[in-house]
Amino acid sequence: MHAVTPLDTRYRADALIDVAVPAGFTIVLAWLSSHNVSVTQGALAFLLCWMPWRAYRNWLRGDRKNIPLFSLLATMFSLAYAVPLFWADHVVTGIFGRRILPESAITAALLLAVLGVASIWLGMRVAQAFHWVPKINKDVASDPSRWTYLRVIFVVGTLVKIFVPITALGMGGRQFVSNFENTVPVVTFAIFIRHYLRGTLRKPDKTLVAGYAVVSVIAGISSGWLGSAVNLGLVFIVVYVYERRRFPMAACLAVVPVLLFFQPAKTMFRERYWARQSTDTSTERVTYWVENSWRLWNDAITSRDNEQLRDLSNSTLSRFDLLRQTAHVIEFTPSRVPYQYGSLYSYMLVTFIPRYFWPDKPSVNDANRWYQVRYGLTDPQNLSVVSIAVGSVAESYISFGWLGPLLVILPLGLFLGTFERIFLHADSGVLFSCVGAVLFPQLLAIESQMAQYVAGLAQQIALILLVLIPTLEARSTAGKTLRVAAMPYSLNRRPKPNPNLPGPAILRRRTVGK
Repeated sequence: MHAVTPLDTRYRADALIDVAVPAGFTIVLAWLSSHNVSVTQGALAFLLCWMPWRAYRNWLRGDRKNIPLFSLLATMFSLAYAVPLFWADHVVTGIFGRRILPESAITAALLLAVLGVASIWLGMRVAQAFHWVPKINKDVASDPSRWTYLRVIFVVGTLVKIFVPITALGMGGRQFVSNFENTVPVVTFAIFIRHYLRGTLRKPDKTLVAGYAVVSVIAGISSGWLGSAVNLGLVFIVVYVYERRRFPMAACLAVVPVLLFFQPAKTMFRERYWARQSTDTSTERVTYWVENSWRLWNDAITSRDNEQLRDLSNSTLSRFDLLRQTAHVIEFTPSRVPYQYGSLYSYMLVTFIPRYFWPDKPSVNDANRWYQVRYGLTDPQNLSVVSIAVGSVAESYISFGWLGPLLVILPLGLFLGTFERIFLHADSGVLFSCVGAVLFPQLLAIESQMAQYVAGLAQQIALILLVLIPTLEARSTAGKTLRVAAMPYSLNRRPKPNPNLPGPAILRRRTVGK
C-alpha cells in the first residue's frame, strides 16, 4: 500500500483550495441574492469564478516573471457576469422602456461569457507556447544622472495634461494630444516608480512623481472621469508585481472603494458639467462630486428600508455589468437584428490613417452607436451624450452567433498572449515592461468593443517609443539593473552568514561522511 507523503498531502490541499475558494464565493453571492438562480446558472457562475482563481494560483506556483494577465482578465469577466447574476436586477432599459429579461437569455449570456473566457485562455496558451520574447538591445539608462530628457518629458506631459485642451490641434490632432498626455508621462511615472521601489530614486524625482499623481487624480475627477485615478493605481500595481513578484493587496483594496464611492454620483456630475458650460474650478468640481457621493451613500445606508441601498448598488454595479446587455443581444439576435458577419470591425482597417489627413475618417465609436440604435437602447438624437458598449464577447455573437468566440475571441487571445510576452514579461526590459504597465488598464476594459479595444494600442506604442528614443542606450551600458529588476526585492540582498552555523563546505563533508 502506497504511503501518503507530505507532498501528496500538500497537492491535495492545493487542489481543495483551488475549488473551495471560488465555490465558497459563489455560495456567498447566492446566499445574499434576492433572485432565484437555477442550478445551471449557478454552475456557470462558479466556472467564471473558478477560472481566474485557478490561473492566479498557477501563477503563484510559477516563477512569476510575467503579469498574470489572463487571471485578471477572467476576474473582470467574473465581475461583469457572475456578480450581476446574483445582485443586479435582470432588466434592460431603452427607448422601449424597462423590460424584464427572460431567464433563458440570462443563462445563454453566462454560457457565452464562459466560452469567451475559455477562448481567450486557449488563444493565450497557443501564443505562449512559442516562448518567444524579442531581443531588445536598448533600454532606458539606469543612471539617474542621465535622466534629464526623461524629466523634461515628464514635466511637459504633466503641463499638457493641465493646460492644453484636447482639441488644441483641431479635431485632426485630438487623438495625438490624448495619446500623448495619457501615455508618455505615465510611462515615465512607471519608470520612476520602479526605481523608487528599488530605493534608487532621488528626492527631486520623488517630488515629480507625487506631483503628477495629485494632478492626474484631480484632473480626472474634475473632468468627470474616474479612469485617470484608477488607471494610475493599476500602473502602480503592475510595476509593484514586476519588482516584488506579488500583488500589493493594500493598493488593490484601495482602488476598489474609490471606484465604488464615486460611481453613484457620476451621472449627476456629468449632467451638471457636461450638458452645459460651467465656470467652476477644478477644486469646486471635485468637491461637488465628493459631497454628492457621500450624501447618496449616507442616505442609502441610514435609510430604514433597503430599497434605496438596493437602487444605489444597482447603479454602482452597472459600471461593470455586461450580463444584461449580453442577454439582450442574444434575445434580439438574429430574430430582430441579423448577424453582421464582421462589419463592426471595419474601423480597424483604417485605424492607422491619421485623422489629420482624413478628417471624415469613420469613428471608433461607430460600432457603439450602431449597437445602441439597432438594439433600441438609445434614441439617435441622444447619441452625442449617451455611450453604451456591449463588450467584445457579445459583439462577436452579433457578428457570428455562437461561433463568435471561436472566430473572434480566440484570435484576440492570440493577440493578448503575444502582447503579454513582449510587454508584460520580466525579460522585456524596463522601457517595454513600463509601456506594458501603462497599456495594461486598457486590456482590462472588457466592456469595450473590438475596434476600441485593439485599434489604439499600436498608435500609442509607436508614439511612446518615438518620444522616448533619446532616452535609450545600449543594454551593455544601461547597467545590470535590467536583470535585477526581474527579481523580487528580497533576492537583491544576500542574507548575512550566521557564525553559529557551520558553512556549506562543512555540511557537505558531514553528509559524505555518513
